[in-house]
Amino acid sequence: MSMVTMGMSYKTAPIECRERVAVPAEEIIQADIDLNSCEDIDGALVLSTCNRVEVYVDAKTDRIGLNVLEEWFAKRNGEPLDRSLYYTERGMDATEHLFRVVCSLDSQVLGEAQILGQTKRAFEAASEAGTCNDVMTELFKSALRLGKRARTETGIGTDSVSLSTTAFKVASMVFPNIAKCRALIVGAGEMAALAATYFVDAKMTDVTVVSRSLEHAQAFAAEHGIKAGAFADLYQLAAESDIVFSMTAAPEPVIRAARLEQAREAAGTAGKRMIMVDEAVPRDIEDACNDLEGVSLYNLESLKGIVDDGLAERLASVADVERMVAEAEEEFLQWMQTRNVLPTIKDMYDKGNAFLDQEFSRAVKALAKERGQQLSDEEEAILHAYGEAIVKKLLHGPTVRLRKEANSADSYYYTGAARYLFGLDTFPAGTHHRPCGHPCKDGLPCPHGVPADHQTQCRTGEKE
Repeated sequence: MSMVTMGMSYKTAPIECRERVAVPAEEIIQADIDLNSCEDIDGALVLSTCNRVEVYVDAKTDRIGLNVLEEWFAKRNGEPLDRSLYYTERGMDATEHLFRVVCSLDSQVLGEAQILGQTKRAFEAASEAGTCNDVMTELFKSALRLGKRARTETGIGTDSVSLSTTAFKVASMVFPNIAKCRALIVGAGEMAALAATYFVDAKMTDVTVVSRSLEHAQAFAAEHGIKAGAFADLYQLAAESDIVFSMTAAPEPVIRAARLEQAREAAGTAGKRMIMVDEAVPRDIEDACNDLEGVSLYNLESLKGIVDDGLAERLASVADVERMVAEAEEEFLQWMQTRNVLPTIKDMYDKGNAFLDQEFSRAVKALAKERGQQLSDEEEAILHAYGEAIVKKLLHGPTVRLRKEANSADSYYYTGAARYLFGLDTFPAGTHHRPCGHPCKDGLPCPHGVPADHQTQCRTGEKE
């Protein structure tokens, strides 16, 4: 099997492209299931955040994995795939990519903390969907352990930076006396909680949160010591605010320019200075809001260039985090060797020795018949040693190469090929199918109603 990842991030594509392929939280599990149902895919996980959408699959080959991912992204995008907007990695390169992502080395804001929690939730969703096989489970558990280590043992997380940190800095520069400002938070998720924390720490006393669910907004407000508003009053509250932070999971803008302009005129705030920050993907605030008099709209793209005061200290920790990433890669590679390469080598020798024993027995009987008497113990020992030497010499080259390639991104292929060529499985790992035509998932019931006895036969590689 081969680990393949494909994605689009703030490095490769503008926000208007990323929002077309973004996957809302409530759709993640189904997306995992759909990907995992593709032929020759044995594991799938979707990671969708404000700055990236990337998918990991464990496929029979990297070509199959890449084809599945290209089709999935093209379908989600609604138009032919523009490969220049995407990145792809496979094997150990995919592992390194994930480790760098979870340590925030690949984040728009170096050291931001949200990616660790986002990766954890993506892994939990895939686990709930049943799309994390043993390789992906070990990979993501290793990544999460690494992310925690990086934040606790290095200074990569200094100042607990995030996009909300940067956005609050923008608001503070525009409104030096920010404590007297009125703020509105649209949404009640993790990023909204960060914004609320910054506002409260700045001694702001007029902060309101709105959400689709009033009960959710009220619970959020009680937790953070702010006010809750009804979503129906969104435009009125926005028009009366100096600062608006929006970060919902809505599929289209929740704040439109025309309605905001009308609300500001009704509230008598037309032309008044207002900062709007859109941290959502897809975007929450219509771009045309930036054309309204007095309004300055910042989204994820425009926040890129904001000065980061703590960057120097976090940059000083990058080398330590890179070292941790390399160590984690080596540990995962060793796990893969233990899981795949070493058992395969053992099976090769076991099969060779089984043939040796079978042919040795035949040879002893044939020689005894030819000579008219049994071979002595010494003669049998010489004959058996001769057979053992042949087995070892025949297998020495292949096993040495298997061990060597275990350190490469192609280790999956070499191990699978060895098992196939030496007949260690009736069908190559990951390619055998149930009678229903779908890949076997050992120990799991067939989702297509095939009788349990047929499933067992298929898993063991026996013919019906």
